[in-house]
Amino acid sequence: MGRCVFSHGKKRCVFISHKKEDEEAATAIGALLTDIVGVNIYLDTKDCILKEAVSADNDQLIVESIKRGLVYSSDLLCLKSDKTRLSWSVPYEIGFVDKQEIDIAALNLKDIEDIPSYLKTKTALFDIEDFLQYISRLGPHGSIMIKENYSRFS
Repeated sequence: MGRCVFSHGKKRCVFISHKKEDEEAATAIGALLTDIVGVNIYLDTKDCILKEAVSADNDQLIVESIKRGLVYSSDLLCLKSDKTRLSWSVPYEIGFVDKQEIDIAALNLKDIEDIPSYLKTKTALFDIEDFLQYISRLGPHGSIMIKENYSRFS
């Protein structure tokens, strides 16, 4: 199907919600989650159907593709930076999964003082230690990563 990666089984799938300017961080975090932690991810940059919809300027297909990614996900990880508040899609994605009672966590990529109320009520990941604790709950290898790789991220 060309879509990165939908979970149809017991394996968790983390939807990585981010602003385009934070794509590099989203890609690196996605690789860490799939390669080391052992969970599936949905990342818009890997969604071939979404790419085609954007190229064709097909708004309906764009929305359907994002919704499909959100529906198949068990968790949403919002990457917060100074750019996030300018996003149209991040609040939409959070609101969509919040109605489904999907776990939402928000990771600070930079210190941000102005955080919307709807994110203040979710799991806040302020630093690398918080992030490592978060991933330890996600997949079979998350807790191993905390023990073996903490020094790489400190």
